[in-house]
Amino acid sequence: MGSLLDRLVVGLMPVVPKPIVRHFGKPYIAGSRVEDAVRVVRALNVSGAMATLDILGEHIHLEQEADLALAGYLSLLDTIRAEGLDANVSVKPTALGLQLDFEACVRRIDTLVTKAEGLNGMFVRLDMEDSSCTDATLELYRRLREKHANVGVVIQAMLRRSAADVAKLAEAKTNVRLCKGIYVEPRPVAYRERETVRASYIELLEILFRGGSYVGIATHDEHLVFHALRLIRFHGLRRDQYEFQMLLGVDEPLRRILVEAGHRLRVYVPFGESWYAYSTRRLKENPQMATTILKATLGLDKK
Repeated sequence: MGSLLDRLVVGLMPVVPKPIVRHFGKPYIAGSRVEDAVRVVRALNVSGAMATLDILGEHIHLEQEADLALAGYLSLLDTIRAEGLDANVSVKPTALGLQLDFEACVRRIDTLVTKAEGLNGMFVRLDMEDSSCTDATLELYRRLREKHANVGVVIQAMLRRSAADVAKLAEAKTNVRLCKGIYVEPRPVAYRERETVRASYIELLEILFRGGSYVGIATHDEHLVFHALRLIRFHGLRRDQYEFQMLLGVDEPLRRILVEAGHRLRVYVPFGESWYAYSTRRLKENPQMATTILKATLGLDKK
C-alpha cells in the first residue's frame, strides 16, 4: 500500500459488517449459485468476451470438503456444456486438498481434467495461491501435463523465483496465465516495488512468448497492456496465440477496448457461498473502495 491511510483502511476491513462487504463486493462476484454464474457468463459471451469460472472456497480442512469441491466442479463442467457457454474453469488446488494429501489432490484434479478432456477438450486452469503452495502446485501441474494437454497453470510476476519457473515452463511451450500476484509475501520471496513488479511481468512475458507458450495476459494495468501489445506485434503473434484476462467487475472500459480491437479476452468469474474472503481480498487491493465502505459503515457518507 502506498500510504499510511491505505494501510489503516485495509487493517480495518475485518471489522466491517458482512452485509456491507457483500454490497460493495457484488461487482466482483457473479453470485452464490451456478445459475448466477451462467447468467453473467452468457452476458459476457454476448459482449464478445470468454470466461473462466471459479467456485469460491480454498484452504479447506477436511477431505470431505475436497470431495464436495470436486463434485461441484464436475457438475459445473456439465453446466458449461449444456448451456453452450464459451467458458472454461479455474480451480485453486487447496480447495481440492493440496494441503491435506498431495496424492489425493492429484487424483481429484486428474478426475476433473479427464472429464473436461472428454467434453471437447475443455480447459482447466490451476490457480496459483500464496508462495507456500508454489512448489506443490507446479509439481501438480507437471504430473497432470504428462497425461493431459487441456491444463494450464499461473505464474505471479511479484515472486523472485518466477524467472526460473517461467524458463522451465517456456521450454515445454506450456499454457500460462501471467499475473502480478496479490498475496502479501515476505520481502525475500517477493518484489515490493510496483515498478519492479511491472518490469518482472514484462520480462516474464517476453520469455514465454519467445518460447512459444500460449499466455493468458492477466492484467488491468494499462502500462502492461501497452507492453503486451508491443511484444505481440514484435513476435508476430496471431490472435489465437494469446489472450488477455481480466477480473469480473474491474476496468470494464479497458476490457471493451481490447475486445473491440479484436483481441481474445477472458473474464474471471467467481461464484459460490464462500464470497466473503474473496470480496475482502479484492477490496484490500482497492483502498479507495475500502475507504468508501468504511465511510458507509461509520455513516460518514451521509455528511
